[in-house]
Amino acid sequence: MAFTVSEFKSNLATGGGGARPALYEVSINNSHDTDLSFGVSPSMVSGLLVKAASIPPANIAPLAVNYAGRAYKWSGFRTFDNWTVTVLNDEDFKIRGQMMDWMRIISGKLDGTRNTDYGSPVTTGTTPGYYEGNATVKQLGTDGAVKQVYKFYNLWPTELAEIGVDWSSDAIQEYTIGFAYDYWGHGALTSEINVVDAS
Repeated sequence: MAFTVSEFKSNLATGGGGARPALYEVSINNSHDTDLSFGVSPSMVSGLLVKAASIPPANIAPLAVNYAGRAYKWSGFRTFDNWTVTVLNDEDFKIRGQMMDWMRIISGKLDGTRNTDYGSPVTTGTTPGYYEGNATVKQLGTDGAVKQVYKFYNLWPTELAEIGVDWSSDAIQEYTIGFAYDYWGHGALTSEINVVDAS
């Protein structure tokens, strides 16, 4: 099948020139306690210091059924992989400190004590339990407009990676945070709680 470069460029231009990986905004928060959110304005701290994130994959686990010497695959459950972000470390360790506080609420302190509100239901609205939060990844267009939104529901930190120190390095420190979550939705952002097609 023959095609021309002008046709290719025309089709790509129709979609805004193609989605750019560097044009995104990330917001992560514990929706129960504002002290555990990334600052007063999430976009000013988590949105700017999250160096890298990802749009989540969509997975359906295959379910193998053996019959007459052959394995046939049927559709199984939806599965949701852990989500990882890379964060630039500020000198105050603000984000890392908030993540450590969030993890202490989940697992308890070193002396074995736990917060008495751990896992308690919230009576107002649809806010998750004490230890759970939400996150959004907004894909931006070259015009600065939000083109697609992915929202992670009932999210909590499961892994806070190490930070390397090295006399021979002059780079800004960075580290990763791994999050577990129940499911994600995508589409147009209708509110800070709901995203169209939460599936």
